[in-house]
Amino acid sequence: MAVRAHGVVSALAALLLACAAGTALGDNACPNAAGAVALGSVQWNGWGRGLDNARYQPEPAIRASDVAKLALKWAYGYPGGTEFGQPTVVDERLFLTSSTGRIYSLDAKTGCTYWTYDAAAGSRTAVTIGELARSRVAALPHRLKRTLAHLDVIKAPSAAFFGDDSGAVYALDAQKGTLLWKTQVDTHPSARIVGAPILYNDRLYVAVASTEDTAAANPGYGCCTFRGSVAALDIAGGKIVWKSYTVLEQPQPTRKNSAGVQEFGPSGAAVSATPTIDAKRNVVYVGTGSSPTGMQQALTDAVVAFDLADGKLRWVKQLPRPDAGTGGAGFLSSPVLRTLATGNEILLAGQKSGVVYGLDPDHGGEILWQTKIGAPAPTPGASLAGATSPGVAGTAGGVAWGMAADHRNVYVALSGQLAQPANASGSLTALDITTGVARWHTPSPEPACTWGSRDCWHAQAQAVTVMPGSTFSGSMDGHLRAYSTIDGKILWDFDTAKDFQTRNGIKASGGPLDHDGATIVNGTVYINSGNTLLAFSVNGK
Repeated sequence: MAVRAHGVVSALAALLLACAAGTALGDNACPNAAGAVALGSVQWNGWGRGLDNARYQPEPAIRASDVAKLALKWAYGYPGGTEFGQPTVVDERLFLTSSTGRIYSLDAKTGCTYWTYDAAAGSRTAVTIGELARSRVAALPHRLKRTLAHLDVIKAPSAAFFGDDSGAVYALDAQKGTLLWKTQVDTHPSARIVGAPILYNDRLYVAVASTEDTAAANPGYGCCTFRGSVAALDIAGGKIVWKSYTVLEQPQPTRKNSAGVQEFGPSGAAVSATPTIDAKRNVVYVGTGSSPTGMQQALTDAVVAFDLADGKLRWVKQLPRPDAGTGGAGFLSSPVLRTLATGNEILLAGQKSGVVYGLDPDHGGEILWQTKIGAPAPTPGASLAGATSPGVAGTAGGVAWGMAADHRNVYVALSGQLAQPANASGSLTALDITTGVARWHTPSPEPACTWGSRDCWHAQAQAVTVMPGSTFSGSMDGHLRAYSTIDGKILWDFDTAKDFQTRNGIKASGGPLDHDGATIVNGTVYINSGNTLLAFSVNGK
């Protein structure tokens, strides 16, 4: 469903916002001015590093045998509270969002600050960098071209794209931090952008989530009118090219609740994660949430495919809880597109119920396999109800913010906080992407939390990151761990929940690890914990 473009900030408003951008760098300002930013192969751009959202770094510049030697290189403090925005690393530059709305560009090696910008609302998305034109070779007199072995490349202007907690998307000049444009993708009071925008062929694909499910717990609130959506924006000026809703009908008055407040529906199907691009099939995939009203809808609790060109619905695969339980059937994480050894492709989706699905993208999301993680141990020779492959024994929980996959396995973190009833446990499991069979399953250790026993959870809700030989998963007890991709053995464990001396002099401390995961570039592992950005390298060098 296409809609008329709206909400693009005028050139004058953009100028005023740019003038109001935060520029206080303190004593941590980089000694040299920022140069132009260009894309390359050694980077972590956006949420999943690639269009497939696999969260796989094939060139980490760290050997798996050296992971145990990781040590803190430096720390950077945010002036706000707990941060969830995942670090983006492009062209030796770090780009970060924050809960206060301040956006940062740092030197990836030293942590010095190039620029900051203050958005109108807080942000938790990763930043996506995109070139607005093509880089070109510097023009030289004809007589010199034959004598020079090296030609200077002039980097094209680039933009830093992100979303905020008001449903707006921004484009900043990646070199200078000035506003290029701002577009209000959704005007609903509860709308927010949680998943990072993803860029493909000069279009930015944006998913819209909501906080309305929280408001719905208040009997005085007229639940519910928000509809999830996906929009395509032109990167040149932020114009909305198309917008498609995941609730097909506009909400209408339904009944009055026990408090006499008018209720509405249908609603829901929020999209809380970064869309996944399938260039081969010309579609964009998203996972949708549930309906807070309980009204049955065609696109809730589903993996949905929209046409990249016009946003038309290609197919939808609803995936209700296989155990017929209530709740917990929605998706918080991005679908992952991978290629099997046969050359066929598979779409991997992790559900809040704790079920992981292998879907066929060529046949409308037909289920190839499904595995329940964290289920009670199956009896010999039997599989769990609704599963085509045996479940993994463990404490019940669900898949939260993101899986990671290499060429062989998908690595799935489990959060007991998503179980019914909730529990403190967590785990990490490797499933064969061809069959869904578990290769290994490692329960989370249960160390004492540095803040005491109250609210000491060991759930693994944070998105997983994988590199050759090692996969990284954070826990709600503040521990970041690296696991062997071969057998799940813990190779490295660092407690981030403590105070740190920071490069910019801001008092900072770590805490529970939730939402966005680690990024790995040029031998350095970056992670946000509490109000601290931490950079780890081998022996801290």
